[in-house]
Amino acid sequence: MMPISPSIRRGLRGLRSPRSPRGLRALRLLALACLMVLLASCDRYDIELYYKGKADVRVNVDWEKRFGEKPSGMTIMLAKDGDSITFTDISNHVDSYDLELEPGDYKMLIFNRTTGEFGSMRFFQMKSFNDAFAYAQQQQRTTDFWDVNVAYMREPEHIGCVADTFTVLPEMTDGNFRFVPWKQMKGDLRETHTLDETVDPMTTDLFVRVKVIGFKYMASVIGNISGMADGFLLTQAWRRTQTGYHLLDAWTSAPAPAESDSVRSVGYITTHISTFGLPHGRELLAQRDSTNNVLSLCFTLIDGTQHVFRYPVGKHIRYRTADENGYFSKTDVTLELELLLEAPFFSDSEVPILPYAQPSGTGAFDAEVAPWGDEENIDVPF
Repeated sequence: MMPISPSIRRGLRGLRSPRSPRGLRALRLLALACLMVLLASCDRYDIELYYKGKADVRVNVDWEKRFGEKPSGMTIMLAKDGDSITFTDISNHVDSYDLELEPGDYKMLIFNRTTGEFGSMRFFQMKSFNDAFAYAQQQQRTTDFWDVNVAYMREPEHIGCVADTFTVLPEMTDGNFRFVPWKQMKGDLRETHTLDETVDPMTTDLFVRVKVIGFKYMASVIGNISGMADGFLLTQAWRRTQTGYHLLDAWTSAPAPAESDSVRSVGYITTHISTFGLPHGRELLAQRDSTNNVLSLCFTLIDGTQHVFRYPVGKHIRYRTADENGYFSKTDVTLELELLLEAPFFSDSEVPILPYAQPSGTGAFDAEVAPWGDEENIDVPF
């Protein structure tokens, strides 16, 4: 305990007469001494900031390299320490996204737009990282004679996905809780960990080209193709194994160049559609039977009659530039598909051959001559 000086002791005795000059002087000395004791007993500290430690993770997203376009918005979803989606956000900043994450194992899914902005497909099991999938909306069933009671899949809109896994370690967060002097916050106290992601398209295009003999008798054509995948798995890139029909109703046509055979009248019809591609398990030629995909064509001729041709083409749909007899990777499912009904895959006897036709309403006709009888007299007018 600090000893009391004689002057302070005298001052205390003078408190009995506070109105005396000695008492007032002693009171002042006592207050000053107490203040000095208080100041001497306190340690001074810098202001400190308290925060819960998390790792700073920046996700850089490349849309142009494989997806081919930058969207106006994106959805990011995370599953932590398991399969259940625990975080979902929608952002208009599509080039990068900043996260603050606690230690754990993370699964991440990113795709363009939101699930509600795709009118051509529906999304299911979006609370599960592994099982999330999308499948095509169905159009109304048809009643035409050539494709009666067929429900067509809508052509999918352009959608791309990133699926990745990563781990946030405890040492990446600088501890769970910390007191940090405020001056240190001006520097790079927390390191930012970067993930560079490239978006893959989840749709592809199917190109169809058909050689037609009797091309000049054709007025229009419509068709469909069966056995195409009806959707895809968002985090696995594979197509669904379920299949459906695509309508082929936007054809272009042109006569064969330098066609010299006017009787045969050779020409070509072509079309292409957006599709999810072939179902999982049928990517390779060896995995497909010819009947897995059937191309149907309904030609309307210039005389108004209709003629239907059907072709089992499961062995003739090919991924461009892919080695379909060897290794097939997940990224190969987005390669363009091609179907050619022409040489060398089909001979002239196997392609559509349209019968002779005359334009309706032109007055042209085909004469039919009755057989002559042995004992029948026929008058021929002059």
